Amino acid sequence: MLSRRLVLAAGTATLLLAACQSTPPRPAPRPVDFSNFGPIVLNAGSIDVVDAYRPMGAKHVEGRSAVPPAEAVRRWAAERLQAAGGTGRVRVTIRDASIVEVALPTKKGITGYFSNDQAQRYDGRIEVEIAGEVPDTGNGGFRGVTRSTVTHSTTVAENISLADREATFLEITRRMMDDLNARLDAGIRKDLAPMVRR
Repeated sequence: MLSRRLVLAAGTATLLLAACQSTPPRPAPRPVDFSNFGPIVLNAGSIDVVDAYRPMGAKHVEGRSAVPPAEAVRRWAAERLQAAGGTGRVRVTIRDASIVEVALPTKKGITGYFSNDQAQRYDGRIEVEIAGEVPDTGNGGFRGVTRSTVTHSTTVAENISLADREATFLEITRRMMDDLNARLDAGIRKDLAPMVRR
């Protein structure tokens, strides 16, 4: 009778442990790529990208993404903005390109042992400013600015694998860039319209 109880207890423990096993791996995120969008052709002789973002504190984890947000913005500028020549200048300034880790409360003790709580939240934020200028050469000059800020947050389980955590960082970057691409495209065509070649 005792051995039967031990077998039942062992079987119950095995089922509980199986229920607590790691969550299914996240699907691989799509690459950060803008090749399926046409270029925005600008009447400008140069397009400069300035990274003015400086992370502050250990909770910043954007550097652990395969494509950090600042690098994604540089890729976007290289693939989407095209200088057609002339006296105009365009400057893309990265104001923020962060992913910050926030610890979440998790269950402790026996209850915590048999649970798999969401342990961290990752808050991503990208802020970009694009300024265009055409000097006045007698026909009237132009100055314009468009700005956009995008955010995305997600939580992860306490038993997440290193590979899945890194995939999470890339997915945050990709989602923000999808949003940023749409917003900046519209903003450039509206706020820098005189510089956009039709």
